[in-house]
Parts: sequence; structure tokens; C-alpha cells
Amino acid sequence: MVKNIVASHDREAAWAYRGASMQTDPIIVVGASRSGTSLIRSCLNQHSNIHLAGETHYFDDLRLRMREGAMDPLSSDQRRVAEDYFLSLAHRPYGHGGDPEKSPVSRGELKARAETLGVGPDAYFEAFCHIMADKNGKPEGRWGEKTPRHVFRIPEILQRYPGAQIICAVRDPRAVVSSYRDWRHQGGFDLDGDPDHKTALEAEEVRTGRSYDLRLATLLWRSTIGAATAARAQFGDERILVQRYEDMVLRPEESMREMAAWLGLEFEPEMMDVPIHNSSFSRFDAHGGVSSEPLRRWESKLTGSEVATIQFLGGKAMQSQGYEALDVPASKLSIAAGLVTLPVAAARAATANRQRIGSLPGYVWRRARTVVSSRI
Repeated sequence: MVKNIVASHDREAAWAYRGASMQTDPIIVVGASRSGTSLIRSCLNQHSNIHLAGETHYFDDLRLRMREGAMDPLSSDQRRVAEDYFLSLAHRPYGHGGDPEKSPVSRGELKARAETLGVGPDAYFEAFCHIMADKNGKPEGRWGEKTPRHVFRIPEILQRYPGAQIICAVRDPRAVVSSYRDWRHQGGFDLDGDPDHKTALEAEEVRTGRSYDLRLATLLWRSTIGAATAARAQFGDERILVQRYEDMVLRPEESMREMAAWLGLEFEPEMMDVPIHNSSFSRFDAHGGVSSEPLRRWESKLTGSEVATIQFLGGKAMQSQGYEALDVPASKLSIAAGLVTLPVAAARAATANRQRIGSLPGYVWRRARTVVSSRI
């Protein structure tokens, strides 16, 4: 036990020493949707030296549309597209119908900052994240963002930012599926100041509902585990941290101390004072703190048949992350029959998300190949 404590202190000291040279390296939070990425971002944003922007989807959206090269000079039309993209995000979250002309960030400010960082769309991505950090009083700290689906873009992110540190959130797939199915807007936005946002939130609930399919959600979860596992094997523990949601809520301070050390930063008690935000079941609470209540909620929300299907499709990926299967009856014939209609569910989800997907074949292939090629 003493040896383990000494080893832990040595590791934390090494990470802290490394942190001095990492101020310009981004922190990126990724993982399956509903896996705790918002909690991780909230905790890190309470640190005096970190600000992570909200979801940009940049590496899986705008960057793919700039086919001439993410670091190549942009045409005037492309600059306008890039500016509109990020100014919309400054107005409202991704997918909520943000208006670039209502952005709290001016076009001139975004363009001027981007010009100091480069000539391509990557410069606009970085400029946006830095401006968000500035506006939150952290102009000199670590920057970054959180977008769950960027888990499928880790190689591209690390090719562009070799010093980046990527935190992959992992959560029990039964909890993920239950949370995704039952997601509803729970507050946290200024609807009095922006009443039209309510319509966008209602549309987002409709999109989420049309996207949901238990089998599809489970396979998508499995593909994120494959992507995170492959990334850690390829890039190593210094670049990739796989963070279990369950550890964060059962031993929050210990988990945040370890995460801060991995990032080369000192732990700050304020990191535990986080809002309940983006929950499927609980109303927004600016000081709700870290709660373990959601851990086993899925047991009362899912039927035995649903649990059996998730466990069957989750397979070894569940075991690899330490999630034990319940002893519930599983009809493989029923599960197989359900898979026959999976293409219909996938087509429905693709239609609901057509504005987010870009190239459909590339979008599907990136997710499917991790399920097919993964050994977990």
C-alpha cells in the first residue's frame, strides 16, 4: 500500500512538472453522449486556470467542409462561413439555431484573433475557444472544448495539436441509453432574454426523440469505447485519459485531484462546486454539486428485455470498463429479430440529424468500423 502511495505521489509530481510547459495545449473532452462530458467540463471550468468552450463539433463538422485544408488560407466566402459558424455558437449552443448577428462576440473581434493564430479554419476554432476563455476571465489559462462525438476524431485532433490532452468520458451503457431516451430540457438558459430559444429547444427534443433507438444507442456507445481504447493504445496515457463517470460521482474529490494532476495543475476545492446541468431528469441547479443519485436510476427506467439487449450488444466492451451484467433473461432470437429493423432506425436517425452529419457514408463508417474492428 505504501509503495502505491509513493508511486502515486511520484506520478502526480511528474505531471505537475510537465504542466508548466502546457499552457498553450488544449484540453478536449469527448465520449458517448450522456456519459458525463458536461460534468467533466463543469468541474474543470471551476479551476482558476482552465476554460473549456461548449460543444463546437468543429472537427466533425466545419473542418470537414473546408476541403482545401484546415490550415490553408481561406477565401473570403470561406472566412464568412467560418465566422458565421463560431459566432452562432457564441449566441447559442450547437444545433440550437444560433444567429451570428446576435452573437455577443463581434465579427471583427473573432477575425482579428484568428489572424493572429493562422490563416485556416483551425485558427477560427482556436480563436473562438480563446475568446470564450477571455470572456470568462481566464485569458492566460488552459483552453479547449468538449464535444462528445470528437471521440471519433482523436487522431486528427492530435495531429493538429500534438500536445493536446484528451479526456474520454465513459459511463455504464444502460445508464447512457436510459438518459438519452428520456432527455428533456431542464433549464439553464435565459429564455426571458432570448424567447425564441424555447422553440429551438423544443426542436432539439424532437430531434433527440427521433434519433433514439435502443440498439443503435448501444452500438454507438460500444463504438465510442472502441475509439477511446484505440486512441489510448495509439497515443498513450499522457495524451488520453479514460474517465469513468461512476468514479467521478462516487469519489469526486479523489477523481478530480487525479485529473488535475494528469493535466499538470493543482487541485482547487472550487472544482467540486458545479451546477446540475444538462441532466435528463433533474432541473438546472447552479450549485447542485456532484450527485451519485443518477448511478442506478436506469434500473427503474429500463425493462428486463431492454437491459438484456443492451448487455448483449454491449458485449465485452461492458466488461472491459468494469460494468457487470445483470442476470436477466435474454432471448437471442428476439434480439436478432430486432436487429433486422436496425437499418430503418438508422435511416430515421440520419434524417433527424441530417444538418449535423455532413458526409453520411463517412459519418457511418467512422462509427461502424470501431465496432467491427474492435476486440472488446
